[in-house]
Amino acid sequence: MAIVSVVAVITAKPGKREELLNIARANLAAVRAEEGCIEYSLAIDVDGFGPSQALYGADTFAFIEKWSSEDALRLHGKQPHMDDYREKSKDLIAARAVHVLKSAD
Repeated sequence: MAIVSVVAVITAKPGKREELLNIARANLAAVRAEEGCIEYSLAIDVDGFGPSQALYGADTFAFIEKWSSEDALRLHGKQPHMDDYREKSKDLIAARAVHVLKSAD
């Protein structure tokens, strides 16, 4: 199977991004220890990069993920620590867009 990349764009309710990021940060080590996890990180806008930059904005961040296979990604979503993250974060999220991608080479 091919490597699977994920860009999950999360928009917090106004003023709640840092609280939501703290919940996500607390989960990083557990996710990174999962079998098949190649990369799992959080990303926010770079300030003042220039006119060609499309900003997510003050309430939005992204999970940048890379998984060894589709099966590894599916298993990731079923982990108890992911259930815990979803429960803790559900009232803080205004919108979510999860992009699951594969190489087009």
